Amino acid sequence: MIDRLLGPLGQIAAQHGLSPEAQDALIELFLSLQGETIGLVGSILVSEETASDSGEGDPIRRPEGGVGVREGADSTQSWVHTAVEETETAVAHRRKEAPERYEDQGLIGQGGMGEVRRALDRALNRRVAIKAMRGELMQNPTLLRRFTDEAQVVAQLQHPGVVPVHELGWLPDGRPYFTMPEVRGRTLSHVLREYRALVGQDGRKAELSLRRLIDMFHAVCETVAYAHSRGVVHRDLKPDNIMIGGFGQVLVMDWGLAKVVSPVSGEPDEPHGAHVDLSFGVDDEAAGPDEAPVGFAEDDDDRPGTQFGAVIGTPSYMPLEQAQGWLHLISPATDVYSLGAILHQILTGEPPFKGDDGRKLIRAVRAGPPDLSRLHDAAVPQELATIAERALARHAQDRYQHAGELAEQVLAWLDGARKRERALQLIAEAQDCWPAIEERRSRAAELTVEAESLREHIPPSAGPEDKRPLWDREDEAARLAREADALEVELIHLAYAALSEAPELPEAHDLLAEHYRARHAEAEARRDRVSANLWELRLRRHDRGQHRAWLQGHGVVHLRTDPPGVEVILRRYVERDRRLIAEDPRDVGPSPVRELELPLGSYLFTLSAPDRCSVRVPVALRRLERWDGVPPWAVDALPLRLPPAGVLADDDVFVSSGWFLSGGDPDSPSALPSRRLWADGFVIKRDPITNREYLDYLNELVLDGLVDEAERAVPRERGSPGEPIYGRGVDGRYRLKPDKDGDIWHLEWPVCMVNWTQARRYAAWRAQREALPWRLPTELEWEKAARGVDGRFFPWGDHLDPSFCCMSRSHLGRPLPASVSDFPLDESPYGVRGLAGNMRDWCLDLVSAEGQPLQDPVIDERVVIPNIPALTPEGVFAVTRGGSWMATERNTRSAARSTIRLGAIADSIGFRLARSYRPPGRV
Repeated sequence: MIDRLLGPLGQIAAQHGLSPEAQDALIELFLSLQGETIGLVGSILVSEETASDSGEGDPIRRPEGGVGVREGADSTQSWVHTAVEETETAVAHRRKEAPERYEDQGLIGQGGMGEVRRALDRALNRRVAIKAMRGELMQNPTLLRRFTDEAQVVAQLQHPGVVPVHELGWLPDGRPYFTMPEVRGRTLSHVLREYRALVGQDGRKAELSLRRLIDMFHAVCETVAYAHSRGVVHRDLKPDNIMIGGFGQVLVMDWGLAKVVSPVSGEPDEPHGAHVDLSFGVDDEAAGPDEAPVGFAEDDDDRPGTQFGAVIGTPSYMPLEQAQGWLHLISPATDVYSLGAILHQILTGEPPFKGDDGRKLIRAVRAGPPDLSRLHDAAVPQELATIAERALARHAQDRYQHAGELAEQVLAWLDGARKRERALQLIAEAQDCWPAIEERRSRAAELTVEAESLREHIPPSAGPEDKRPLWDREDEAARLAREADALEVELIHLAYAALSEAPELPEAHDLLAEHYRARHAEAEARRDRVSANLWELRLRRHDRGQHRAWLQGHGVVHLRTDPPGVEVILRRYVERDRRLIAEDPRDVGPSPVRELELPLGSYLFTLSAPDRCSVRVPVALRRLERWDGVPPWAVDALPLRLPPAGVLADDDVFVSSGWFLSGGDPDSPSALPSRRLWADGFVIKRDPITNREYLDYLNELVLDGLVDEAERAVPRERGSPGEPIYGRGVDGRYRLKPDKDGDIWHLEWPVCMVNWTQARRYAAWRAQREALPWRLPTELEWEKAARGVDGRFFPWGDHLDPSFCCMSRSHLGRPLPASVSDFPLDESPYGVRGLAGNMRDWCLDLVSAEGQPLQDPVIDERVVIPNIPALTPEGVFAVTRGGSWMATERNTRSAARSTIRLGAIADSIGFRLARSYRPPGRV
């Protein structure tokens, strides 16, 4: 059908005075309208504005859907005559015998220029693809030349990225053909569709796939760079024309629109300026008087098929000069734009211009530069975005001038990407260390606590068999600590190795910052300021903004009171002379105090109201914490109660309900593990029970006729029975007397040499006498009363000076107890005195010989009061807390604890009273 129309169409064109070039364009238009594709050209269009925009030639008439033809041509030469003459001459010159060496194995595909068939090369026993021109197009010398040009261009581009041409020949019917290897694989378009499906599903795999795509893209750039060095511009680069072979080959296909220009540079093995020679198989005579051999002839643009105004290529990937048909401006930078469009599609999923209507796309390309805003998406590597932006510059002089320059930039990114991959692998290995480190450190801490508990109950003189359980725990804890240290060193080593590969790798900085933040938090929890400062410096070095709030360290306080509307004075604890002093009072009331933002630190709120007792409320505001007084069993904050005036005695101290830090001091003997616990409000005596108070108790027993009970309760020297420490007058009343060493005891000294049972009997006597539920404090109540809520090591802060409390080094002469008011600096945030020195205190808690509590002192993070049986089991111990007048530094620390047999007495152990607080009228 088509071949019968070509002759009459040519005659009509000649009769209307069209030049041979215009006649060629008309036949291409005709074929396009028939739904054919010339060669493997994606779009064959012509610019409406080309002639006027360029300032050259006559106006262009643009037929619907096809190639424009120049009006007003002078030539009346018959196109049909020329075509037939050229074809017959060429066929006569180049006709060969039928290629009997090839065995046809079926059609692979076909297009407007020809068909591709699979064949077996009998001579070499290999499968090849044979591309042959369609017979009906043989009358068109332009198409004939274009077909042979493609074969010759590809044949002379000897590069792994170009499918080689094995042979160019002529079939018995005169049609030209050339053979190539059959390429099996997928187009880049197919690969890109798979990649886009992966994006958003698995970020890590997508990142790796992007690097592989850029690897492929770089291979394309290298192939095109080679072509540019040989003076060849592809002119139709797009994902459909890039083949990815089954073994990773990257091939640039379809060179049917290739144009020969000045070479960019010579290959290393060729003289500078070597270029593609397209004269293969065509001598000068056969070419005709108006056609010079193809090479770098000045009239290259006058060859059929490369006329000024002919727009060939694929609009979505073509630059301005190609869309305008300015063929004299076609250069390697033209291909650079197309490569930039491919890179844009890799990065964003779409080419710069997208659409199904080729004419609209051409108009869009001409109208202005593409919208490149999608390149600035957060998921797009900005180095690649910058490369794509330059490659897509509207004007050729602003682009990379050839694909080699583009390839260098892409390779530089790939080098960085490969280093990043190696770095990410190192980070993955480092992250595997993290849970193992935490697991070992946690278990080591548990074993250390167990070992300390065992140590309390194993006499120093015990043999190896008795000490082996202790030693086993110590050894296992040490082994786990060593393993954790080794893993931590490995983690840091791997992270810094990753940074040596990719110095700005966010994952490496994030991992180190996370690690240093954890260590910083641990150091702050230990109140280890030196270590905390070191970890903070390292954290700041690697933080990329995620830890800004942590480093700033602000928190929020929300405070409700009962009753509401009370005066609230805020003071911040500041270290002065080795003590924490509450300074700079600030009125933040009346209550409630809502969302008060404060820097991290320790604060003291003082609540006051008419007809109410003043209440101290220490607050330890940790980094990013919201302190609101919500107990563990509720979702709303409990109000802070102010006891009514007159409910508390002058020496009563009210400890408000709330959270506090317990344990966690490695320098305190037998310290509990660090925990954040809730304690309900309670009242504790400001001072330990004194000799004066205990004498009053004994003498009241005597007055009540309970002489035997008083005799059993009197403090005694060690022994059985021990000598009473108190004397007794002729009136039967107890009084102080010199002890066996001749020391005169004082009425305001804390009572001592009283066992746990006697201390509880005294508490019961006071409870009955005052109608208040006095008892011994639990050890956790005692700890909160001593340390406040911030976990300080001593009642006054974190440093010990012998002048602060009554301890072994506080005396110029022989150490002795002191009056309860003699060391006023030994005072807690609540105002409780004598907790670090002078006399240890019996606590209510009972433990087994192994150190295990008989009743759990904490349930669901809440401190509970144990129920003490009327008859205590044999072999149990009671907990004592606090320092004493003979204590060393370690034993003055507020987390220190020891356990003593219930019936034991000591001149360093006394007691004080406590009671749970219930507002008046509540049971």
